Amino acid sequence: MKHLSLERYDLVLFDLDDTLFDHSAAYNRGVYETIRQFPILEELDQFEFLRTFSNHNHRLWPGFSSNELSFQEFSIMRMENTLADFNISVTDTVTKQIVKTFQATYLLSIKPNIEVKMFLNDLMEKVMIGIVTNGTVFNAYEKIECLELSDIFPESSVIISERIGYSKPHVEIFQHALDVFNSEAKRTLFIGDNYFTDILGADSIGMDTVWINRYDYEIPKEVHPAYTIKHVLDLHELIIQGEGKARYDKTITD
Repeated sequence: MKHLSLERYDLVLFDLDDTLFDHSAAYNRGVYETIRQFPILEELDQFEFLRTFSNHNHRLWPGFSSNELSFQEFSIMRMENTLADFNISVTDTVTKQIVKTFQATYLLSIKPNIEVKMFLNDLMEKVMIGIVTNGTVFNAYEKIECLELSDIFPESSVIISERIGYSKPHVEIFQHALDVFNSEAKRTLFIGDNYFTDILGADSIGMDTVWINRYDYEIPKEVHPAYTIKHVLDLHELIIQGEGKARYDKTITD
């Protein structure tokens, strides 16, 4: 694998979910804990409920991403449709209680990673860093707080689709990030786990990309990321190797 030299970049941007933390695990725990807390749900097969809930999340997400649905509308419809598939009828009040419980238990499932924090602290001494995420303003800041990364990513460095009005992979949200940091695409590195929203989106504006591909998926289209890793901390090793190579090359030149 080729080495990564930070000398090529002024700005490093990160996706948030499943890039800086294990969103999928927290999401699953949130669903399971929600089922446990409501007697009307506790007899259900938790794996089937999770699968159904995730399917409705996938189907409704484009409506939220395009601003056709508010986050509250999206969240309630996702739960209503899931409950309907299990022939469960509850009042609007109970539905809202279930939604609120899921959102709370999901956030409580997000835990800080000291190694990731140390890596980011080191990285921010060398380049500008920021986050570009699809989702809501409230949830994004809450996640960053849960991860204990607020000192590394102040609000001004977090680009959120709800606030911008465009979501990844639209070029507008990436351009907005470049404008915020006064950086050029060719001097920016983007790290994300979603090939379609993160890699294709960042590549379309001319950024180099790092694909976090923890399951070794085949590259689905012709666009190849500059680097492929399994965990965000693997980036640290690439940078160390790149810095070592840069020092070696300089010594040879001198």
